[in-house]
Amino acid sequence: MNAIVTPSRSMTISLWVARVLVAIPFFIAAGLEGLSSPATLAEMDLVWIPNAPLWLVRLVAAVEGLAALGLILPGLLRLPPATLTISAAVLLVVQIAALTLDFLGSGMGDLPVKAVVLALTLFILWVQLRQIGSRAKAAPPTA
Repeated sequence: MNAIVTPSRSMTISLWVARVLVAIPFFIAAGLEGLSSPATLAEMDLVWIPNAPLWLVRLVAAVEGLAALGLILPGLLRLPPATLTISAAVLLVVQIAALTLDFLGSGMGDLPVKAVVLALTLFILWVQLRQIGSRAKAAPPTA
């Protein structure tokens, strides 16, 4: 019988720190992109926003904000762990898209910050997928 992997106290604390550190920039981005006027958005030094329709900017802001909530709320409200995993995966896709646009548009000024957030997101996904795998191994086979 395989036991479910339960994270140690230090791993749990590390995971919470990573979740908060990833959520913060996405909450900020969602707020700026979602609440700023089109004129203010045009002034921002973001590669993709000047040529994007406003509805797309607002949609991306909503996705970023909801996914950031999905990193925090499962631990506070005892939501299913899949919520955290899906949120981290969504933010990973957003980050890969943002990095791709930055590479194409030569906007690499904040690459170190983006690299740290990307690494933390990968850490969150690794922990979550590891726990999902251990639950699957520990579950009795269904006939």
